[in-house]
Amino acid sequence: MKTNPADGLKDTMWRFLMTGNQKGNPQLLKEYVYDLIQMATQKTAGQRGNKKDISYRELEALEWSIVIEATCLVLSGQIDKLIEDKGENNDQNR
Repeated sequence: MKTNPADGLKDTMWRFLMTGNQKGNPQLLKEYVYDLIQMATQKTAGQRGNKKDISYRELEALEWSIVIEATCLVLSGQIDKLIEDKGENNDQNR
């Protein structure tokens, strides 16, 4: 299994990327992913003012939100717990 390269750094600037220094929020990640699915499946590209449609102007921010929340889940160790709970070792499946 790969290890986090930031864990070996002795520089305070990179502490936020070290394992254990973030808290993941799986519920928020799930909401962001559902918003992305909503955007992908809406028929208006967010242009017609339908209240439930999400404007495509928000796409980049939404994508970054997903990346950041997923990173927090990895750095917090919550992903490792989920993998262990399922009894899966995804590194062997690659």
